[in-house]
Amino acid sequence: MADRLDGGLGDVVPLCRELAIPRAGGTVFADILGVARSGRLIVIKCKLWRNPQARREVLAQILEYAALLRRWSFGDLTAGIKRKLATHEPNPIFVAAKIRWPELEEAPFVDAVTRSLKLGDFQLIIAGDGIRSDTHAIAEHLNSQGAGLAQLTLLEVQIWQAASGAIVVVPMVPLRTEVLQQRVLINGDGMPLQLENQAVAATQADESMESVVDPDRVNRRGVNRSFWQRFIDQVQFEHADQLPPRHGGDNWVRIPLPEPLGWLTGFRSTGPRAVVGLFLTFTDEDGQILFDNFHNAAKVALT
Repeated sequence: MADRLDGGLGDVVPLCRELAIPRAGGTVFADILGVARSGRLIVIKCKLWRNPQARREVLAQILEYAALLRRWSFGDLTAGIKRKLATHEPNPIFVAAKIRWPELEEAPFVDAVTRSLKLGDFQLIIAGDGIRSDTHAIAEHLNSQGAGLAQLTLLEVQIWQAASGAIVVVPMVPLRTEVLQQRVLINGDGMPLQLENQAVAATQADESMESVVDPDRVNRRGVNRSFWQRFIDQVQFEHADQLPPRHGGDNWVRIPLPEPLGWLTGFRSTGPRAVVGLFLTFTDEDGQILFDNFHNAAKVALT
C-alpha cells in the first residue's frame, strides 16, 4: 500500500502509536508514527467521518502534528519514542528499521531521519472509513500551495465481514494526490538555509548602496557586526540542540529558544555610555505563566 501512496516511499516500518507531542497549552497525540527505508517519517491520523466539522478538524490536526514535529531534533524524537515504548534502547528508531532492513547502516539512516525532521519532509496520511469529495478538495488545495515538502494523502479503509465471520480490512487510495516539490536552498551539510539568509542578502545590497551615500554609517555597522560575530563564534550552550545566535539588525543578535520562550536578544548601544544587555521574550499563555514565576521569584530575591 505504501508504494500506492507514493511510488518512492517503499516499505514502511511502524514505530509507535499515540506519540505524545507537547504544544503550548497541552499535548496532542499522533495516532501512528512510522518511518520508510529512506528515513522519511510517516504520520497517520485515524478518523471516523461522521460530520463535516470532524473532516475539517482532522486536516488541521495532522498539519499541526507536522508543524510541531518539524521543531524536533532526532534526539527529541528518540526521547519521545523511548518514553512511549518504555525502552532503554539508545536508538529504538534504527533498531526497528534494522530488523526490517538488515543492510541499513546507522549513521546514514539517522542523518536521513534528521533531514526529514529538519525539512518537514513527511508523508501525512489521513485514514478514515469514507473519504468525501469536500475533503479531497481541501487536501488537494493544501498540496497545491507548495508550503513544504510534506505530502498529504487520504486513505480510505473499508471493512467487510466474510460469511465465515472473519473481518476483512481493505485499504484503498480513492484518488492519488500529486507530489509537489519546492526548491530548498541548503548549506554544505545538506541542511536548509534559514530564511534570515535572504534578509541578510537584501541588507548587504542596501549597504552597498548606502556606502556611497553614508560611508561612516556603513563602517560603524561593520564594527558592530564584527563585535557580535565574535560573540556568535565563542558562545557555548549546555544543550546540544540549542541553535546558535544569528545576526539581527544593526548591533543586535537573536538566540532562538523553545516554547514557551520565544528568543533571547543580545543588544549593544554605542556612545559615551555604551550598554550591553540581554532580554528574553515569552510567547502565549504558558509564556505569561513562566514570566510571572520569574517575576515573583525576582521580587522574593530582592526582599
